Amino acid sequence: MTIAAALFTVLAALLARPHGGWLVRERFDLPRQRSLRPRALVIPGVGVAVLGVVVAGLPPARLIVVLTVGAVGLFALRQARAEHVRRHAQARRTAVAEAVGLMAAELRAGVLPQRALAGLAPDFPFLAPASRAAGLGGDVPAALRSESALSGAEQLADLASAWFVAERSGAPLVRVLDRLELAARDDREIEREVQAGVAPARATGRLMAVLPLVGLLLGSGMGADPVHLLTSTVPGALCLAAGSACACAGVGWVNRIAAAGERST
Repeated sequence: MTIAAALFTVLAALLARPHGGWLVRERFDLPRQRSLRPRALVIPGVGVAVLGVVVAGLPPARLIVVLTVGAVGLFALRQARAEHVRRHAQARRTAVAEAVGLMAAELRAGVLPQRALAGLAPDFPFLAPASRAAGLGGDVPAALRSESALSGAEQLADLASAWFVAERSGAPLVRVLDRLELAARDDREIEREVQAGVAPARATGRLMAVLPLVGLLLGSGMGADPVHLLTSTVPGALCLAAGSACACAGVGWVNRIAAAGERST
């Protein structure tokens, strides 16, 4: 138990320790970047330290159960974050395709590209840097390429290339935008088909991860006490840890295969 308390104490110290870049910025009064401040890390550090003190006094079976629950919780949070990022990227991809279509429509109506950017920037934030660059006579393709690094905004790189060619050669931008709009529409259709294909796999993986809980409820309903066995004995706690690890591995594997299928489109 002393080893467990020592490990939790070291982890708490690492979480509460200020980042080196923060120390340099505070020392030389440099502008701050968007990052986790030391104050935001103190609370998790103290929480980990308190948890370590509590866990250090637990019997071996309960210690295994607590660590298993913590690991499963972290895995669930990571999966939820990945799902949020995936949905956000899909929404941004749809917004980029819509912005390209609206820009093509405005150019067909005779609106200048710079005015089209300025009109669309309030509704599509990823066009705001390019709109500011266009208003100041800056490098619009560079601003679009910078925004294309965002997940789901990859098509802005094609728009940047088209804008660059139109600026240097005087070629009409509207024809390229029309083709980009058609390509984006085809890509969205393919993406919908892929998502419809991988959605059942994701749902099956989550269902298989929840089924052991149903087994525990059935065992309790039949007069047995599987929860006591899994939480109060070392063999039961080890079985719980192994089963949770297998369930998490299965869900992660299914999600990874589904994500690989989506990236291949």
